[in-house]
Amino acid sequence: MKHVYKSYFLALIFAAMGMITAQKTLAQCAGGYTPGTTAYDTTIYFGTGVTSTPVQFPKFDPQNGTVNCVRLCITITGVIDTLAIENFSFANQTANFSYIRTDQISGPGLSTPLSNSITANYGPYSLAPNNMVLGSGPDFIGFGHDTVLNKQLCHVLTDTSDISQFYGTDSLTYNYDISVSANASVTGGSSSTLVLTSAFVNFHFEYCYCPPIILPSYTFFLNAVKLHEKTADLFWKQPNLQDPDYVFEVEVSPDGNRFYPIATVKKEEMENDGYYHYRYTPSSDQQTNYYFRIRIKYASGAYRLSQTKTLQLGTLKSSFTIFPNPSNGIVGIKFDGSNPANLKIQIVNINGQTVYNGKLEVNGPSYRQITTLNAGMYWLRLTDVTSQLSGVNQLLIIK
Repeated sequence: MKHVYKSYFLALIFAAMGMITAQKTLAQCAGGYTPGTTAYDTTIYFGTGVTSTPVQFPKFDPQNGTVNCVRLCITITGVIDTLAIENFSFANQTANFSYIRTDQISGPGLSTPLSNSITANYGPYSLAPNNMVLGSGPDFIGFGHDTVLNKQLCHVLTDTSDISQFYGTDSLTYNYDISVSANASVTGGSSSTLVLTSAFVNFHFEYCYCPPIILPSYTFFLNAVKLHEKTADLFWKQPNLQDPDYVFEVEVSPDGNRFYPIATVKKEEMENDGYYHYRYTPSSDQQTNYYFRIRIKYASGAYRLSQTKTLQLGTLKSSFTIFPNPSNGIVGIKFDGSNPANLKIQIVNINGQTVYNGKLEVNGPSYRQITTLNAGMYWLRLTDVTSQLSGVNQLLIIK
């Protein structure tokens, strides 16, 4: 029995990578923005055989926003380009065909590889005795461009600890392994077989992200300088933003976390030097740090923020002390300032539990006994109700 077998190996890899940006209706981002998506598509075309190839995708530049999810989908397609079997014997024969394929991808974010395996058998096909005419007649079977496999595998990441590895300005590398074999056989006699197959893999790699709420300095630069001990000059230039319908809100914070609006500056209020200015003088003379930022507030309610700037303003240093300290249980506060104030008092223990909350009015230098405490380490915070300025002192109780 004679078999004439012709095999063709095609190895052509092409990367058709395009960046697509789109807006989808996902959960709202901070600042009132709708999340966007950035997707990359790469298609690889294999012939028969065993192949391993790297596939690369760009990381997400952290200056462009915050990634909420990463989605990787592979669509694997198997095509029989040509199957031709001819019976060369002068007796009836039976032909069979098998298609075997295994795909696997591994890389960042995949704790276990994505994989798929298929074994497909075709036939039997009855072949008549050879009719002495090549490529036609009942002794020949042939067909082409038949899709025998079309399957999609997807994996989605939403955990921030997993997503952290996708930030950067270089690339991510995935390893793709594929094994494809296609065989035709004829039971008995002499025959000729020709099998050509194609294996396509489309990779769809997608980031869903929120735009940066805090703009980088090169996009929106805020500066803050002291005009004198009690006054700050905040100044900035108009940023180049796509949506022009906004105003500037000046915000101040006593601690860098809680910000309060203090003024609105319109875009038409640019001064002759080409900058917007806002001069801030606190109501209190107490020397402390002030934190400033500018909120770009859109008519839609969305917003973006500048970087935060810090200045120390005021001429009076801390105006209270805890006395005695250490103490046998008494909590007393000695006020040195001359200004009247409405104060909130909070005492926290070493476990972070609040053990005392209270209010107090002072009208100048004085000493007030607040409460008594058990032995231990505490922190006492005084907050001015009007200015929201606060100070913290440590207290040790020994009994």
